[in-house]
Amino acid sequence: MSAVPVIPRSTCRLFGAIKALGTMKNTVILVHGPKGCVYHIVYILGMRGDNPPRIYSTCLDEQDVIFGAERKLIAAIEELDRTLSPDLIAVLSCCASGIIGEDVALAVRSATVSARALAIDSGGFEGDHSGGYSDTLATIAATFAGTSGTVDPSLVNLLGVLRSGPDLTEMKRLISSVGVKTGLVLTAGAGLQDLKRAGDAALNLVLCETSGLRAAEVLEARFGTPYRIIDLPVGRRATDRFLSVMLQELGREYNQPQPVPEPPRILNNVRIALFSGPARAIAFSTFLSWLNCPPRLIILDVLPPSPERIYQAAGPDSEVLIMPDCQEIEDHLDRAGINLILGGLLERPFASARNIPSIDVMHGSQATFGYSGEENLIQRIRAAVTRLAED
Repeated sequence: MSAVPVIPRSTCRLFGAIKALGTMKNTVILVHGPKGCVYHIVYILGMRGDNPPRIYSTCLDEQDVIFGAERKLIAAIEELDRTLSPDLIAVLSCCASGIIGEDVALAVRSATVSARALAIDSGGFEGDHSGGYSDTLATIAATFAGTSGTVDPSLVNLLGVLRSGPDLTEMKRLISSVGVKTGLVLTAGAGLQDLKRAGDAALNLVLCETSGLRAAEVLEARFGTPYRIIDLPVGRRATDRFLSVMLQELGREYNQPQPVPEPPRILNNVRIALFSGPARAIAFSTFLSWLNCPPRLIILDVLPPSPERIYQAAGPDSEVLIMPDCQEIEDHLDRAGINLILGGLLERPFASARNIPSIDVMHGSQATFGYSGEENLIQRIRAAVTRLAED
């Protein structure tokens, strides 16, 4: 084990679990741990532009850590059930409660509640946020997914979608435009009623392999529902391909509405660094290559499930860094002569230090999917390139 200190670029398993649960309907999240765990995650979510859910804490103190606090946890679960009347209470462990051996699952079983209650093992030392995403979605699918017993040939589920916003709205619109219905979205906007018909879908589309694949495997094992890992519809070509692949999997044909136009001219002196997870890295690299400005540097915050797909989308002139530390990123940004960053809030200091523009493509406030998303991205990239030309 290395003793070299680093500035971490990924967060903990608890964050992933909270992020996965945060947009579910009528769901209460309770963290069995010190108050700081909840405060800092809510703060991070707010800074990222999310609308943080109300996340509760048992606020473990020194006495709780020494003597245990399972009775305190049971009382907290019952109080939330009585005062909020949720459909689901998700009870999460964290590092502190995991280390002292608190039996969160036993506390959940012992609580007398009207809501469904679910224990999720999410101690931060047990893995990073990607594991929190994946395990939480798989646990939800295994625990709550049901079926009416009839498969709808025109119904698809979307798995590995953790954020509502313009992109999810556009994706549902695109799916509807070809006569297909969107069923369960796991987890953005989902509720227990949606999960009851999860097995009625003819196809599960995995939008993020990192977070959604295990849930797809659970649903296939339980209901026999086939799944397809599918690229995000970033750009017109990817949007047409998304619809074509989906319809092909459903045994139907896609009539492309119009030919894909030639890509707009983007100045060839732009050198882009792309910070993202694996699914967006594939989609944005393919789109940027179509614009004749492929990313020179791709920085991934988690281990990609399918590294070969990243390298294929990136192209021969792109360098891929997987979970690098901050100093490594600094060195590669300068070595590659990067003058435009596509990423999120965490990347703004890199851009500010180099006086170069940055475009937030990670946090859901901007449209990036479909035809309208393509237009939005092109406008923003052009504006950034214009700034570069003026400097």
